[in-house]
Amino acid sequence: MLQPNKDNKSLPNSLKINSSVRTRFNQVSQMNKQMNNNNNKKYDNDEYLADLLNVIKIRSKIVGVGGAGNNTISRLQETDLDGAKTLNVNTDAQDLYYSNSDNKILIGKETCNGLGSGNNPYIGAEAAKEDIKRLNSSLKSDIVFITCGLGGGTGTGAAPIVAREAKRNGSLVVSFCTIPFNSEGYERRSRANLGLKKLAEFSDTMITFPNNNLVKIIPKVPLIIGFKIMDEIIIRSIREVVNLVNSCGLINIDFADVKNIFDKKGKYPSGLIGITESLGEKSDIINKSKLAIHNPLLELDANKIEKCLVSISGNHHLTLSLMDSIVSTISNEIPSSAQLKVGNAIDPELGSKIRIMALGSGPISPYVSAAIDDNEDLFMKLMS
Repeated sequence: MLQPNKDNKSLPNSLKINSSVRTRFNQVSQMNKQMNNNNNKKYDNDEYLADLLNVIKIRSKIVGVGGAGNNTISRLQETDLDGAKTLNVNTDAQDLYYSNSDNKILIGKETCNGLGSGNNPYIGAEAAKEDIKRLNSSLKSDIVFITCGLGGGTGTGAAPIVAREAKRNGSLVVSFCTIPFNSEGYERRSRANLGLKKLAEFSDTMITFPNNNLVKIIPKVPLIIGFKIMDEIIIRSIREVVNLVNSCGLINIDFADVKNIFDKKGKYPSGLIGITESLGEKSDIINKSKLAIHNPLLELDANKIEKCLVSISGNHHLTLSLMDSIVSTISNEIPSSAQLKVGNAIDPELGSKIRIMALGSGPISPYVSAAIDDNEDLFMKLMS
C-alpha cells in the first residue's frame, strides 16, 4: 500500500493552506473534477490518492493550560503519540521550562513577568488576551483537546480564552478538566465553578473529572499517585480518541463519526468517555463493558445517552463471540433509541488483552449544568 507522499508533488501549493478539513476537501474535489476534465493520468490513481490523504488528514492539537494541564501534556509526550501536536500554555516561566511539549507559549509577559498568575483567574485571562494572536495562530486544527485543572489562576482563566480562539478557527473543541478536592477550600471551589462556566461556553464536549471521586474509589493511595492516576486517565482518553481518528480499523470509525458524538447540542456540552481492558474471560468482558459505559470517575447517567461510539481493539484472535458480548452488553446499558456505532481495530501489541472504549453524547455533568445555570449552591453541594 502506498504511503502518503510528504512532498505532495501531485497537488498544487494552494491545497496546502491552513484551513478546515471541509475547505481542504472541497478544494481537492474541485481539483479532482478539473483533472478528470483534462483526462489527467493522475486522476484518482494511488499516487494522487496518497497525496490527497496528506492534504485532508485530520489535524489534532492537544493543549495543556496552566500547571496541571502542562503536567498532563508532559506525561502524554512520553507515550510517543502519533497523529497530534502538543502545546503547553502557561504564565509561569519555570513551570513551562520544565514541561515537555512540541511547542510552548509563555503568555502574559507584561501581565505576569513569567512569575505566574497568583491563583487569580482574572490575571490568567488577561495574560491569555495579551498573547491572543500567538494563541490563535497556534490553534489552527480540526480538533483541539484542552486539558487543565480548574480552581487556580492560569488554567481557570486562560483555558476559556484558548477554547474561544480554537472555536474562532472552526475547530472542534473537547475539554478535559479536573475539579478540585472539596478539602481545598471554598475559594478554590468557587473559582472552579466560574472557570467551568466560561470553558463550557466554548467547548463542544466537556469531560469533567472531580478529584473527590478519587477519594471515593482509591482513598488510601498516596496523593502523588492519585494525581498520576488522574493524569493517566486523561492521557489515555485523549490518546485513544486521536488514534481513533487517525487509524483505519477493520471496522472503521472515522472523523465524521467522532464529530457526530462530540458536536455540541444546545448550551450544555455533554460528554462521556470510558476505557477499560479485559483479558477476555466472558464474565470479565461483561463487567469491563459495563464499566466503560458507567465510568465511576464521571458519575454520568448512561440512560441519558443519545449517541454512542464503541471501539473494540484486540489482536488477530479476537472472536466474533467476544465482540458480540461487548456490543450486546453496552447496547443493553443504553436507551434503545440511542444511536450506536461500533468499530474494531487490530492491535497486536495488546496481546491477549481486549481494549474497550465508549464515547457518548447526551449525559451532562451535574457540575457543568450547575455552573452554566449559575447555581453555585448546587455546585458546592455536589463537591461536599
